[in-house]
Parts: sequence; structure tokens; C-alpha cells
Amino acid sequence: MIFRDRRLHGPVDDGRSTPIPGVSPLADAGAGAAAAAGADVSKPIGPIVTAQHALTLLPGMEAMLGSIFGDVERAERRIDIETYIYRDDLLGRSFADVMGQAAARGVRTRLLYDPLGSNETDTPFFDELRRRNVEVRAYRPMAVTLGRGGFLPRDHSRVIVIDDAAYTGGAAWGDEWLPERRGGEGWHDVCTRVEGPCVSDFACLFEQRWREADGGGERLRDYATGRKYPDLELVADTPDDNARVYARYREAIRGAQERVWIENAYFFPPAGMLKDLVDAVARGVDVQIILPDETDLPIIQRAARAEHPAWLDRGFKLFEFQRDVLHSKFALVDRAWCTIGTFNANPSSLSAVNEVNLFVFDPAFVARVADLFSKDRADSRPVTRATLAERSLPDKVVDSLAHGALSLLDGLIKTSPD
Repeated sequence: MIFRDRRLHGPVDDGRSTPIPGVSPLADAGAGAAAAAGADVSKPIGPIVTAQHALTLLPGMEAMLGSIFGDVERAERRIDIETYIYRDDLLGRSFADVMGQAAARGVRTRLLYDPLGSNETDTPFFDELRRRNVEVRAYRPMAVTLGRGGFLPRDHSRVIVIDDAAYTGGAAWGDEWLPERRGGEGWHDVCTRVEGPCVSDFACLFEQRWREADGGGERLRDYATGRKYPDLELVADTPDDNARVYARYREAIRGAQERVWIENAYFFPPAGMLKDLVDAVARGVDVQIILPDETDLPIIQRAARAEHPAWLDRGFKLFEFQRDVLHSKFALVDRAWCTIGTFNANPSSLSAVNEVNLFVFDPAFVARVADLFSKDRADSRPVTRATLAERSLPDKVVDSLAHGALSLLDGLIKTSPD
């Protein structure tokens, strides 16, 4: 227990920062763009209209893909896609086809991908997109950045801008995210569609990352709208001592009075966030966390499982998602704060990658996110002392080794002091 508790007792920084101002192969005959992506058209959920924006929660890949494919087919001016992963597979080729069709009718269409996350996709795939008049850039190509001594950061962000709409969330372009009934793996993810003035900020953020992409003289910068809008904030960061997305999480958790509900695919919270969650429980806050049962990154899951006994002792309520592979990353605090984005709540998000999250302060939208959390919790198995006892001794040994490795990385991470 001492080993598993040690991150709870060391000195930590508070993590605060100052805000700075053809037909798709997926399609059913005649069913249109929503069906092309597998959208659940039988249960449409309209947007929440906030003070200045219209926000649509997309609670799974069928909803997300249906919305994006439809927007791309209607696009008239611009399609900008920033992603960590783009694969040459059914989903990747299908979306490449609709991008090519848009470019052919005169829409400026751009794809920014990370070459590490997209390492399984060969150069000819992107060359073919270029031949179809899609502008394609790799973010800080490794051959270039290594020659200049800068392999990091990688671009883990997901930003989509299509005319007057923008998207962010955890999903990417690969068959992992394609619904199973369409031939994919059916991963569970959550995204948000935004309409309103913040779309221009999404566009500015994309332009910034597009300029940074060649690994040359463009300085890597964070982007945050700060208090520009009363109903939301867009925050994108690059690894540095500011850790802006992390800071926003911590500020909200420290102020929580009623609940902190987190669903995160790769949850191994840095020591500062872990302390904040423990302090929240001590104040009587309901801390619930949905974690993956099946994962593509077992080292993070195992490291977290080594701490599960300590988390349960401190009053956390833990659940492991059973329905599909969990890849979503969202959270809500009390009744008027929630966030959806790419932030993996573990040390690698602070040390190695660009992240982007949308923070929303509208109670009606937060209520919709809370309903989604409750639905996902119903599809999860509670983690208890009894379920932990089912794990074999070899599994527990590997858990401890993984915990040691991630704890070492956590100890090396710096965030802003008080």
C-alpha cells in the first residue's frame, strides 16, 4: 500500500496558469450522408443553444460520422482536418473520397496529420490526396525535427472546421472508430459540434498548427480564448510549464462542491490532479470515474489498476466500461462546467503532445453530458475490492511495474507553481 500511495504524499505544484487572450463505400443506397457514416437517425438530438453558441453533443461515432460526412458534403468554402491518426483503411479511404469530391467542386480542403500517430499509413496514400487537390501536411515530420533536435511535441489534437461549424473530441480516422455494423471495431468516443463565434477561434488554431507543421521557425504556442465568451472556452496547449488544459481541469476540481465525474480512456492522473480529487472527496464531493475494461494502451490501465485500492480507500467510485473499447475523454464538475477534448489525464499529455479541449459553462449542455455519463456508467462494471481480488498475482506484479514506470514520468513533469 505504501508503494501505491506514494504519489499522494509528495509535494506537488498546483498546475495553474494564466489565460491568454462519388458515394462513400459506407453508404446505404439512397440513405444520404448520415447513413453513410452509420448515424443513428432514429434518435436525433438537437443542439443546445447557449449564450452565444449552438453546441451539439455527439455521443458516439455513428452520430459524429453522420454529422461530419453531412457537413463535408454540404461544404462550400473550407474543410480543415487536424488529427493525430489517419489510416489507409475503410474509414480513412471513405473520408478521403468525400474530401476529394469537395476539393473538386472548389472547396479549400486541408488535412494536417501527425506522422507518428499515422505511421501505418504509407506516403502514396497522402500523395493521392494531393493529386485530388487536397492540401496535406505532416505535423513536424520526424526526419526534419530530429535533424533540428526536436522530436516533441507530437500533435495529439483533433480540430475540424467545416464552413461555419467546428468539432473536437477524441475520435480519429481509422477503422477502430468505425461502427462495427459498418465493418469497423466500434470504439466508443464522444465529440462536440460547435456553431457560433468560437468557430473562428478553431480556424485560427488550425492555421497556427498548419504554420508550425514544417518544424521550422514558427514558434510553438498555446491558444486559449480566455474570457472572450461567457459560455465556453477553447484551450489548446503544447508541452510547457503552463499546462493550460490540465490547469483548467484542476481549477474546476478544486472548486467542486457536488460532483466530479470523469470518463477517460487513459486515466492515470498526475500527482497534482490526484491530490485535488482526494481533497474533493474529503469535502463531500461525489467523485466518479469511468475507465476502460479493454484498452489499446495496457501500460496506462495497469498503472492505474495498481492504484485502484488506494483510490477506493479514499472514496473514489470507479467503473470499467464493458460495451466497447473506451476512447472518450470528457468530464463534468457540478452543474455548470464540463469539458470534451483530447486530454488524456496522464503525464504524457503534459510532457509530449499538443492537446485541445472545449470547456463549456452552460447548465443545459452540462446536463446532457451528465446524462451521457450516466448511460455509460450503466454499461460499466463497478470496481470493488471483490473485483480487484479476482486479479492474479502475475497481473498484480505487472501492474506494479507499469505503475513504477508512469510514476517516474509523473515525477519528472513540471507544472506552474502557486
